[in-house]
Amino acid sequence: MTPAEIMRTLQDKNRQLTDKNQELVICTEEAAECKRDYLIAMATKTMTLKMEGMSITLIPSLVKGDKVVADLQFKWDVAEGVLLACRERIKDLRESIGSARSILTWLRTELELTPSQEV
Repeated sequence: MTPAEIMRTLQDKNRQLTDKNQELVICTEEAAECKRDYLIAMATKTMTLKMEGMSITLIPSLVKGDKVVADLQFKWDVAEGVLLACRERIKDLRESIGSARSILTWLRTELELTPSQEV
Protein backbone atom coordinates (compact mmCIF):
# COMPACT_ATOMS: atom_id res chain seq x y z
CA MET A 1 0.00 0.00 0.00
CA THR A 2 1.15 3.48 -0.74
CA PRO A 3 1.00 6.24 1.85
CA ALA A 4 -1.82 7.86 -0.13
CA GLU A 5 -3.86 4.64 -0.02
CA ILE A 6 -3.25 4.32 3.70
CA MET A 7 -4.34 7.93 4.24
CA ARG A 8 -7.56 7.25 2.30
CA THR A 9 -8.09 4.15 4.45
CA LEU A 10 -7.54 6.21 7.59
CA GLN A 11 -10.02 8.83 6.44
CA ASP A 12 -12.58 6.13 5.64
CA LYS A 13 -12.10 4.38 8.99
CA ASN A 14 -12.35 7.69 10.86
CA ARG A 15 -15.63 8.44 9.07
CA GLN A 16 -16.92 4.97 9.91
CA LEU A 17 -15.89 5.48 13.53
CA THR A 18 -17.79 8.77 13.70
CA ASP A 19 -20.88 7.09 12.23
CA LYS A 20 -20.59 4.17 14.66
CA ASN A 21 -20.25 6.53 17.62
CA GLN A 22 -23.50 8.21 16.57
CA GLU A 23 -25.11 4.79 16.19
CA LEU A 24 -23.88 3.89 19.68
CA VAL A 25 -25.88 6.78 21.14
CA ILE A 26 -29.01 5.57 19.36
CA CYS A 27 -28.45 1.95 20.43
CA THR A 28 -27.89 3.01 24.04
CA GLU A 29 -31.14 4.99 24.05
CA GLU A 30 -33.06 2.09 22.51
CA ALA A 31 -31.68 -0.38 25.06
CA ALA A 32 -32.56 1.98 27.91
CA GLU A 33 -36.09 2.44 26.56
CA CYS A 34 -36.54 -1.32 26.25
CA LYS A 35 -35.32 -1.82 29.81
CA ARG A 36 -37.66 0.88 31.10
CA ASP A 37 -40.66 -0.63 29.26
CA TYR A 38 -39.82 -4.10 30.59
CA LEU A 39 -39.47 -2.93 34.20
CA ILE A 40 -42.72 -0.96 34.05
CA ALA A 41 -44.59 -3.94 32.58
CA MET A 42 -43.10 -6.22 35.22
CA ALA A 43 -44.10 -3.90 38.07
CA THR A 44 -47.60 -3.43 36.64
CA LYS A 45 -48.17 -7.16 36.23
CA THR A 46 -46.79 -7.81 39.73
CA MET A 47 -49.17 -5.29 41.27
CA THR A 48 -52.12 -6.68 39.29
CA LEU A 49 -51.43 -10.21 40.52
CA LYS A 50 -50.99 -9.01 44.11
CA MET A 51 -54.30 -7.16 43.95
CA GLU A 52 -55.96 -10.32 42.61
CA GLY A 53 -54.72 -12.17 45.70
CA MET A 54 -52.21 -14.38 43.91
CA SER A 55 -49.73 -16.25 46.10
CA ILE A 56 -46.54 -14.21 46.58
CA THR A 57 -44.34 -17.21 45.75
CA LEU A 58 -46.00 -17.68 42.34
CA ILE A 59 -45.96 -14.04 41.26
CA PRO A 60 -42.35 -13.84 39.96
CA SER A 61 -42.82 -16.90 37.73
CA LEU A 62 -46.19 -15.75 36.46
CA VAL A 63 -44.89 -12.25 35.73
CA LYS A 64 -41.89 -13.53 33.77
CA GLY A 65 -44.14 -15.95 31.89
CA ASP A 66 -46.62 -13.26 30.89
CA LYS A 67 -46.56 -12.78 27.09
CA VAL A 68 -46.27 -8.99 27.21
CA VAL A 69 -43.52 -9.05 29.84
CA ALA A 70 -41.65 -11.85 28.05
CA ASP A 71 -41.83 -10.00 24.74
CA LEU A 72 -40.45 -6.85 26.37
CA GLN A 73 -37.66 -8.90 27.96
CA PHE A 74 -36.85 -10.30 24.52
CA LYS A 75 -36.74 -6.80 22.98
CA TRP A 76 -34.46 -5.64 25.77
CA ASP A 77 -32.13 -8.63 25.28
CA VAL A 78 -31.94 -7.96 21.53
CA ALA A 79 -31.27 -4.24 22.12
CA GLU A 80 -28.46 -5.15 24.54
CA GLY A 81 -26.99 -7.50 21.93
CA VAL A 82 -27.08 -4.82 19.25
CA LEU A 83 -25.46 -2.38 21.69
CA LEU A 84 -22.69 -4.87 22.43
CA ALA A 85 -22.12 -5.50 18.71
CA CYS A 86 -21.90 -1.76 18.10
CA ARG A 87 -19.30 -1.40 20.86
CA GLU A 88 -17.28 -4.27 19.38
CA ARG A 89 -17.38 -2.69 15.92
CA ILE A 90 -16.07 0.56 17.43
CA LYS A 91 -13.19 -1.39 18.99
CA ASP A 92 -12.47 -3.03 15.62
CA LEU A 93 -12.42 0.34 13.87
CA ARG A 94 -10.04 1.78 16.47
CA GLU A 95 -7.72 -1.19 15.99
CA SER A 96 -7.84 -0.75 12.20
CA ILE A 97 -6.97 2.91 12.59
CA GLY A 98 -4.08 2.00 14.90
CA SER A 99 -2.80 -0.57 12.40
CA ALA A 100 -2.94 1.91 9.53
CA ARG A 101 -1.05 4.47 11.62
CA SER A 102 1.59 1.86 12.42
CA ILE A 103 2.00 1.05 8.74
CA LEU A 104 2.38 4.76 7.94
CA THR A 105 5.03 5.09 10.65
CA TRP A 106 6.85 2.05 9.30
CA LEU A 107 6.75 3.43 5.76
CA ARG A 108 8.07 6.78 6.95
CA THR A 109 10.92 5.04 8.75
CA GLU A 110 11.70 2.97 5.65
CA LEU A 111 11.81 6.09 3.49
CA GLU A 112 14.12 7.83 5.94
CA LEU A 113 16.48 4.85 6.01
CA THR A 114 16.60 4.49 2.24
CA PRO A 115 19.65 6.35 0.90
CA SER A 116 18.58 9.24 -1.27
CA GLN A 117 19.33 8.78 -4.92
CA GLU A 118 21.24 11.54 -6.60
CA VAL A 119 20.37 12.59 -10.13
